[in-house]
Amino acid sequence: MRLSLIAVGIILMSANAHANTNLGQQLSICAAKTDKTVRLTCYDELAANAKPSAHIMTTTNTTKVAPSEAPRPPATPKVVAPIAAASPQVLSVDDFGLQKKVIEDEVDKIYSEVISVKKDALGAFVITLSNGQVWKQSNSKNYKIKKGQRIFIETGALNSFLLGSDERNATVRVRRLK
Repeated sequence: MRLSLIAVGIILMSANAHANTNLGQQLSICAAKTDKTVRLTCYDELAANAKPSAHIMTTTNTTKVAPSEAPRPPATPKVVAPIAAASPQVLSVDDFGLQKKVIEDEVDKIYSEVISVKKDALGAFVITLSNGQVWKQSNSKNYKIKKGQRIFIETGALNSFLLGSDERNATVRVRRLK
């Protein structure tokens, strides 16, 4: 009995594998088409002729339904025209593969004067700047800051910020509190 179940399983798996390789060949044929509408038509025909796989289980509804609540046939899908873009973007061969970004006027570096310097329980400094911003040290690097010192904060990698001064060649990572 066990051997026959294993044999049936192997036969079903090999039939499914053969269907998948055939499907892969058909998909590659459709993908090779250069015209968009012809390629889409090819994919649609392939989807319409696809047979459900042996490993996909279908569920049946076993609850009894009153005749007045009988299920209705599914509605036919409506064909919706694609929405045209407000401003079409023209991409050249030179732009292929580049990340699409909206270029905005960004501030990369600000200069300000330190109004107050405090230390938290872990020894990280918390500074208040003359523009009202409050920044806290986010790493354990030893960095000295004095009240009245002119510092800059610039953007770093991965949305981080670095605090430094023009007199020194060192920076420390900070995060904004207020």
